[in-house]
Amino acid sequence: MNTTSHQIIAFDMDGTFLTDDKKFNRPLFEQVLQTFKRQGRRLVVASGDPLECLQRYFPNEQDQLTIIAENGAQIVENGQEILTKTLDPHLAHKVINYLVHTMHIEPVISGHRQGYFPKDASPATINHLAFYYPTHQLVDNFDQLPDDQFFQISFLVRDDQIENAVQKLTAQFGNQLVVTPSGNGSMDLTNPGINKGWALTQLLNRWGQSRKDLVAFGDGGNDVTMLQLAELSYAMPNGGETVHAVATKEAVADNNHDGVLKTIQTQLL
Repeated sequence: MNTTSHQIIAFDMDGTFLTDDKKFNRPLFEQVLQTFKRQGRRLVVASGDPLECLQRYFPNEQDQLTIIAENGAQIVENGQEILTKTLDPHLAHKVINYLVHTMHIEPVISGHRQGYFPKDASPATINHLAFYYPTHQLVDNFDQLPDDQFFQISFLVRDDQIENAVQKLTAQFGNQLVVTPSGNGSMDLTNPGINKGWALTQLLNRWGQSRKDLVAFGDGGNDVTMLQLAELSYAMPNGGETVHAVATKEAVADNNHDGVLKTIQTQLL
């Protein structure tokens, strides 16, 4: 029985919905999804990962889900793309040129059609990136970029060089870009103001709903905007301090013990 007025539940993937080995309790998920379908409620996947990576987790359910990919820059509802926010092409080319020729860094580029990796990256790096970008192209010369639109530009940097890299890019491009350390030595360059909270706001407006109708689950810094937006928000027990500071509750279990699904099952159905 639906004991809550919350019609929309949004959840992050890595560290929230997925276990550390990238799995989830499929039978319990199917049960929750079917209950939501009967009740006329919505489940929203909200991740920083590329769309193609996210779609692999839900091969038979895409027509019943809304997916926010690329940290809010791409939204797909029931299998149909409804919104994209890519980097200005001129800016993207300037940033890539600066990274390659001034900072001597070869970036990873998240494109609308596919991912783009440096051709001389190590096999281990390419294999790691290919998990997130099943469709990808190895780039030999970043001066000749493919004909695509880009959601974000990323690169790896040593921990002791992060602050210096942020300062250089901020000085060069100011408020045209958001420069965000995303963990494990990775830096992401994205559109200002585009995040999970922004994307969910677009969906609430589209669906005629408000933040009072929204529940959100997250564990990391890129989840903060959607946790702040939702009237009811859950930090994962394994989540960081920033997430616990903004969330209104804590999930009943961590990501390795079906925390999102068990919280929905016990508190939100």
